[in-house]
Amino acid sequence: MYNNFAKIYDKFMKECDYDQWTSYVVEKIKMYNPEGKSLLDLGCGTGESLIRLKELYTCSGLDLSKEMLEIAHKKLKNKGVNLFLGDMREFYTGEKYDIIISLFDTVNHLTAIEDLNDLFSSVKENLNPNGIYIFDVVDREFMNKMFPGGIFYDERKDMTIIWEHWLENNLDFIEANFFVKNKNNTYDKYKEYYEKKIFTEEEIKKELQNNDLTLLTIDKNDRIAGERFFYVAKKS
Repeated sequence: MYNNFAKIYDKFMKECDYDQWTSYVVEKIKMYNPEGKSLLDLGCGTGESLIRLKELYTCSGLDLSKEMLEIAHKKLKNKGVNLFLGDMREFYTGEKYDIIISLFDTVNHLTAIEDLNDLFSSVKENLNPNGIYIFDVVDREFMNKMFPGGIFYDERKDMTIIWEHWLENNLDFIEANFFVKNKNNTYDKYKEYYEKKIFTEEEIKKELQNNDLTLLTIDKNDRIAGERFFYVAKKS
């Protein structure tokens, strides 16, 4: 029996250094929009980044998963954070923001150039003048290192994860099986399937330009979670 991945997402992400991620984002905000006060996390998941960022900004979060948002709501209840169910390719929350972020290679979960264009278009419409968009992506080298031979195996104290990966029509397909130890000392199985696309720097630059978003910087970073590229773009 397959269970809902959202139930174990935080357990799976336990080793993630959210403090380091959010510190990095704050550093970029201070560099490129130090007066920014309102922030939207696109692809906010269960809200861990928002828990940290709400201390500095007026925060909102948006995610495609109702189950993820239900968990985020429990964590952020009465904390002044608005949460929205929606698709980052076409969203409207009724507000505009000084800062929008998409972390953990969320942008790579788009599967076509048209999706990337739609995302940037929506970001532009939801940013205040001089607002910035911060996002990270991974490249083909990252995927090749993560899935040598098409398999990635991760054994932890109370969880074993097996990822299977294949490439087809320039899309990465990933099937992840999670075996999680329960209180009866047996294992529950959870399954997650998703697709990812590797966008080139040229493709990203082109779609930003098409949507009148000015690219401020591309920062290659291998200290947070493998080698990835952080982009900061600005609405004029």
